Amino acid sequence: MRVGLLIGLAIVILLVGWQGVTTMADRLAGAGWAILLVALFIPPDLILRAASFQLLFLRGRAPRFADTALAMWIGSSVNFLLPVATVGGEFVKARILTLRSVTGVDAAASVVLDKTVQALSILIWAIIGTVILAVVTPSDEPMVLAAVTGAGLLALGIGGFVVVQYAGAFGLFARPAARVSRSDTWQSLVESAADLDQAIRALYRQPIAVTVSTILRVAKRAVMAGEVWLVAWLLDHPIGWEEAIMLNSLALALRSAAFAVPGGLGVQEGGYIMLGALIGLPPDVMLAISLATRLGELIEGLPGLVAWQVTEGGNYWHRRRKASPQPPSC
Repeated sequence: MRVGLLIGLAIVILLVGWQGVTTMADRLAGAGWAILLVALFIPPDLILRAASFQLLFLRGRAPRFADTALAMWIGSSVNFLLPVATVGGEFVKARILTLRSVTGVDAAASVVLDKTVQALSILIWAIIGTVILAVVTPSDEPMVLAAVTGAGLLALGIGGFVVVQYAGAFGLFARPAARVSRSDTWQSLVESAADLDQAIRALYRQPIAVTVSTILRVAKRAVMAGEVWLVAWLLDHPIGWEEAIMLNSLALALRSAAFAVPGGLGVQEGGYIMLGALIGLPPDVMLAISLATRLGELIEGLPGLVAWQVTEGGNYWHRRRKASPQPPSC
């Protein structure tokens, strides 16, 4: 992950240097304090993400919405700002939920399914963006073919991921290790893996919940296309809604494909520049749009990381108080 982070940072620095540091600073400064309006998209985005996630629990086992939102906020903040390949935040989400009395199996199963729903919503959003790209650009544009190919590969990847989940992936990995070690620890792990596989399959038997969850995720992505539209307007290069959707969807698909690069650093910026060229927007404007959307991630992510430490710290001191001997009563 460190290599990916360094490569991503290097690409961003090169792109900014290519356009000129002064030029980029002037672009962003031209929007003034209004650029902070990107923060307005954080609440609806988080609410839709949390609502989508809360649907992915077995009936009667879903945590309170406030706990789901907290787990989503902290997990997303970890994925936004730390070099964890967009996976570490999922572990943190599950961890936060277990601190809120959700069983480990339920938390892990819901996180796995949530990751699947995220990928499915990215696929749907990328298809919508590809259709718009095909409409607004010449039919022989290579980017259209590349987008279609990418969507096809993503669909195959999601299909394979779902098949593996149905096949009981966690048990398949745990059982060979248990046969080799024959220790009680590994036998317990096999039992836990089997419980997790069973819980995941049970979640898939709630198709309406999974479908609504996916719709909410797509709606969240539509909300964030509004962020691109707003930033372009603030930079005095207004674009239409269809162009904002196309830019947001395909740049997100590129960023997701480059999951090994933390936060898609450099990949997102390069994607915006390439896509902007297709609709006549200059590279410096597209680079500024990408950097401005990252400002929203910082506004959400930095307090989220603090909330993570506060939550874990509170849990640590709670356990210490319970473990410390109580003074004798008089």
